[in-house]
Amino acid sequence: MENAIFGFMGALIGSGLGFIGSLLSTFGKSKDTSKDVLTRTVTNERALWRKELREIAGEFVENALRIAANDSTGSIYALEKQRVQIRLRLNPNPEHALDASILVNIQNVLRCAKSLNSEKLAEALSDFERDVQALLKQEWDKSKNEAESGTLHSGTANCKH
Repeated sequence: MENAIFGFMGALIGSGLGFIGSLLSTFGKSKDTSKDVLTRTVTNERALWRKELREIAGEFVENALRIAANDSTGSIYALEKQRVQIRLRLNPNPEHALDASILVNIQNVLRCAKSLNSEKLAEALSDFERDVQALLKQEWDKSKNEAESGTLHSGTANCKH
């Protein structure tokens, strides 16, 4: 009888420990899966952000050049809209140097396009393109590192997006 009781207790304890181990394993996997999903989601959103910024920046440059060339297909209204679309994709915090520089550059581009000063416009566009390119590269590197490590960072390399 004693052996039956000890056998029953052993089976009960073994089952309980197995159940607890299974729960811990399930919750651990669930946490890892949630982290993977979050990392993938954020990485995909950043890829979309980069794509949209590239597209709107290209349209902004094209439209500014058309306006400065007095091409009737250029529109100051479209340029203003594109300026706002770029601006709304950037961090307004002045501590973020690339964003701040791009915000200044888009104002310079707009001013030069309106004044039809093609020499100054070319310079402003060059500064704009350089900074947008640097920001896109910075964001790409951040996303790549997050995808490789599976760890999200609290902002970009300069703490924003």
